[in-house]
Amino acid sequence: MDIEKQVRKRLIIVILLHVLVLILGGMLYLMYDRTGEGVPCLIYKFTGFYCPSCGVTRMMYALIHDHDILQAFRYNALLAVTLPFAAVLYTQQLIVFVRTGGLSPWMGVVAEIWGILMILFGILRNIPAFEFLAPVVL
Repeated sequence: MDIEKQVRKRLIIVILLHVLVLILGGMLYLMYDRTGEGVPCLIYKFTGFYCPSCGVTRMMYALIHDHDILQAFRYNALLAVTLPFAAVLYTQQLIVFVRTGGLSPWMGVVAEIWGILMILFGILRNIPAFEFLAPVVL
């Protein structure tokens, strides 16, 4: 298969996956908009502890629907702060994937750092001294 066909095939796959994500994201948005309920966190439900992604649905809703950056930050500070960087990195890596079929070699290090940050954030937001990191309504 020539390189142009491979690039076209990867581009089609990327587009189809993004359409699927947009559809599912739109359904989640509508569900939250109509009911005020997102996807329940099973970690919180069974342990009472906030996971690193608790508050993400509300954070995204605050950004998209209300354009409220401060409230989005209060729902999930780590993701609200890193979202712009993640969006740029994601876009750059999409281009790399479409061109090469893989990711940049340094993405493994980025994933490890991201994982460590998520674990630390998940721990800290459950310690009373850092309760300001818990997802709350202003």
